[in-house]
Amino acid sequence: MRIFPVLLVCLALATCSSHLLLPQVTTPAQPGLRDLSSVQLIAVSASNDSQAPTERAALLTGLLRDGLSLRGYREGSPVQLRAYYWLGLRREPVELSTDLPPPGLLGPYQSVHRLQEEHATLHLRLTDLQDQVLWEGQVDTGLSPAWDSDEQLHKASNALLQQVPMAR
Repeated sequence: MRIFPVLLVCLALATCSSHLLLPQVTTPAQPGLRDLSSVQLIAVSASNDSQAPTERAALLTGLLRDGLSLRGYREGSPVQLRAYYWLGLRREPVELSTDLPPPGLLGPYQSVHRLQEEHATLHLRLTDLQDQVLWEGQVDTGLSPAWDSDEQLHKASNALLQQVPMAR
């Protein structure tokens, strides 16, 4: 009979960790974006990053550089566009019922340590050199469990970059 609650918890965790990524375009492509393809990536720092900021920033920079190049944008001069990007992080405590013993092998660990689930919103804004917004979008993703956060960030950046108009 103890296996049934454990299976329910595993099913709930699997459902939470594999949510659909729904990118939102907050500013549709403006006509000025049509003929621009040379881009400069600019990271906007996030002060609430739990990972070493340089690790996640380096990963995110690489993902966006590769993704934008697949869409026809290239880094170089003369710069025609600026691509501002940032990651807004949120942490939520994982609530466990105090009436029942914690599920799974981590039971004693979970009863002593406060577990948190991490979520993020990836923002990307393309502007001209006068900082007029030519396109902007965002996507929400989970970053928990920590061992899978890089893969989840990769999926989120791909989903967002699919919304960016192709360069000519």
